Amino acid sequence: MRIVGLFSLLILFGLSGCGGSAKPVTAPPQFKQADFNPVPLNARRLEIVENWQMPMQAPYIGHFQNPYPSNIVAQWAARVLQPAGGSGEIIFDISRAAITEIELAQKTGLKNSFTDQQETKIKVELAGRLMWLQPVGGQRGMVNLSAFHSVTIPESATANEYNAAVQTCLLAALKGLDEQARSELASMEGIVLP
Repeated sequence: MRIVGLFSLLILFGLSGCGGSAKPVTAPPQFKQADFNPVPLNARRLEIVENWQMPMQAPYIGHFQNPYPSNIVAQWAARVLQPAGGSGEIIFDISRAAITEIELAQKTGLKNSFTDQQETKIKVELAGRLMWLQPVGGQRGMVNLSAFHSVTIPESATANEYNAAVQTCLLAALKGLDEQARSELASMEGIVLP
């Protein structure tokens, strides 16, 4: 009887020790407008046009994200492309804000059965056209912007780790779009105000 009680006690301690090794759950990163400094532009208004129609079937997964990728790009544009005076107009036309999920081929064999293989590739593509129309003086400019980023996710990833990877990929692509936009704006004469 004592052996059974001692054995039960050991099993109980063993099981309680298993729960302590779980990874801490952290929230996926979120888009924060404060992470992007505004650029004062020689324009009286900004118009954001969303021409991107998001497909609702595989391999697209953007419709599962909250907020939608195109909404994040629009929020970025509203924050960064700041009309600061003048008579001109800035138009930012979002032509692509896609997140796709691609299943990767798994290696077979006994050796590969015990490894954590990369199961999924997430790819984010952002694109848009930035137009500046300045009626006074006839100045104008147009530039196409595009950025993409991809990550692979291992088969052992939890749902939270998967969501964090998708958000991290989206924010990395947005950062690339931001850097390209700032570089292009700096090269356009008369558009950026001091």
